Amino acid sequence: MTSIELIEQLRVVGLQFSACLEQEREKRKEHALIMIPQEGAGFELAVPQEKAERTEGSETEGFLASNDGKPSGQMTKNRDDQVMNTAGGYVFAVSDETRVRRFLILGTSGGTFYASEKELTMDNLAALIAIIEKGSATMILHELREISLAGRNPKQDPLMFALALCARYRVCDVNKTHADLSNLYTAYLKAMHKAALSLVNEVCRIPTHLFAFVEYCELISRETAANPAQKSTGWGRSLRETICNWYTSKSPKQLAQAVTKYGQRGGWSHRDLFRLSHPKVPVSADDPSLLELQQIYHYIVKGTLKTRKRRLSAVEQAEQQPANTYTSDQMDRENDSEALDLIETFKSLSQETPENDVVDAIKKKGLVREHIPSQHLNSVSIWEALLEKMPMTAMLRNLSKMQALDMLKGTKITELCDKLTDEAAIRVSRVHPIQILIAHHMYSQGRGDKGKLTWRPNPTIENALEKAFYASFKNVEATGKRFCFAFDVSSSMNSSVSGSSITNRKASVAMGMIGLRTEENVEVVAFCDQLTEIPFDKSWTLEQTCNYFDRLDFGSTDCAQPMIWARENRKDIDCFMVFTDNETYFGEVHPYEALQKYRESSGIADAKLIVLGMTSTGFTIADPNDAGMLDICGFDAAIPELVASFVKGLL
Repeated sequence: MTSIELIEQLRVVGLQFSACLEQEREKRKEHALIMIPQEGAGFELAVPQEKAERTEGSETEGFLASNDGKPSGQMTKNRDDQVMNTAGGYVFAVSDETRVRRFLILGTSGGTFYASEKELTMDNLAALIAIIEKGSATMILHELREISLAGRNPKQDPLMFALALCARYRVCDVNKTHADLSNLYTAYLKAMHKAALSLVNEVCRIPTHLFAFVEYCELISRETAANPAQKSTGWGRSLRETICNWYTSKSPKQLAQAVTKYGQRGGWSHRDLFRLSHPKVPVSADDPSLLELQQIYHYIVKGTLKTRKRRLSAVEQAEQQPANTYTSDQMDRENDSEALDLIETFKSLSQETPENDVVDAIKKKGLVREHIPSQHLNSVSIWEALLEKMPMTAMLRNLSKMQALDMLKGTKITELCDKLTDEAAIRVSRVHPIQILIAHHMYSQGRGDKGKLTWRPNPTIENALEKAFYASFKNVEATGKRFCFAFDVSSSMNSSVSGSSITNRKASVAMGMIGLRTEENVEVVAFCDQLTEIPFDKSWTLEQTCNYFDRLDFGSTDCAQPMIWARENRKDIDCFMVFTDNETYFGEVHPYEALQKYRESSGIADAKLIVLGMTSTGFTIADPNDAGMLDICGFDAAIPELVASFVKGLL
């Protein structure tokens, strides 16, 4: 069965399980009890808690009308899909679908995205586990598949973690406390495991993904065992078959590329997975590719290749199995195999290999940077060979290294600049302006943020990068929404973004320029404790805009100002995007209160707020129950795509 069919099968079982849960809850209500899922073991019974009554002087006072003391509009529930927030106002609830999307894309089910790497733990999975226990695992797997195939997840780890959760959740045991639920619950979990494992080939596109998935599978299996005494690693038959299928589904050339380019990642190697899953060559005895695949499998396990049958001496042929063990077609295919040529070439490279031989290998066998021994990555001739077919994104990543080697001069500068400014190549690569901005800044500063690498920037290349930056704006799709970009213009915005030497000012202006040049309806304001409108248009350059902001300086930061301004001036805004550099100072009105008052006065009930705090590591302004608020902590190339998804209601 296909993954789609298995997910549909899971949906049916999940609906049956959910219906059974609902029936059980109704029975308990008759005795003033409800049944709720309990982490670690099936279900428990609990008396429902009454909601605490709000008292005078509570947070709700901020929402009361100042004249007659009656509740303001946001204090009244107008729709069934609204919930009460911490201040007593009603906001749109974050649905289960949104929580799943936020986890898969942001790495958290809350409203905060961290650009810096954060280790994922079982605590991050609480929202997803609750969804599974309700019988809604189908929704998780459906969203996971759609997001992965569309490439909407900037980081792979959250998606791999969620896939592993569905594949191994309570795999070693199922609680049997409630006999009437036990069989259906078990069937539901098994259907979920099977459907999740069917997605591995689609979602784990490179070995790095597969290694991460396996690591998370072991964690999930250990941590979700119903019986704490049972500590399973999850390597049952179904997982072994899934890993085997990942390898057996690859052609010889795909497999050779995978095992040479991605030999090991995160403490896992292909040999480890072979040792645990025991894959067998997936073809019949008379298949032409049998001998070729046997050689690749032997290489994965032993690290060596045998001499090809057609190249054995007469003595060697006599010592080994008779040649007629294999067909003539099989031996011919092995002899001419490009996959085996790639492995042999890769294995032959070492620090002692002459540079000319490495260059020939790159040109003839299509080797990439990951194939080259690190000792050879200080060779100009080798980098020149790599540059010939280097993709746009790889070229941006390695630009500083090539300049540090002093290889970019003369005709090489012309060649490189032609590649960088090739609009067709920029369009095909789908490189984002922010990626080019980061590369441009890194190159222009003449040194790396880490390490000792230094170089002398070339003005011609800097100009080419600037042209590429503006050309790449065509890769950004307009959302069709009405924006207000609000820039914090305090002097601290000239400090650097965390983990980078690019300034908060430059990073925020670049984000604003992308919106100005791609969206039709954009308002631009600058704020601190007061606000001023900014006369920007699509013709302004990055340098012009930064210089304009440098001449402005106000006081402390109040993120509520943009919404207050828009309400007072009757502006129609779908999304407010606030750029700041620090933990924000809240004025007399909290930002989420200002947003709700704007929604009420404007009639735009789903108006959104994004706060991009580029150096903050722990603040949160977003109400976790409000689907229209998002905090972003830090700055990287993934943020524009996240913003677009959020504004369009996909996050």
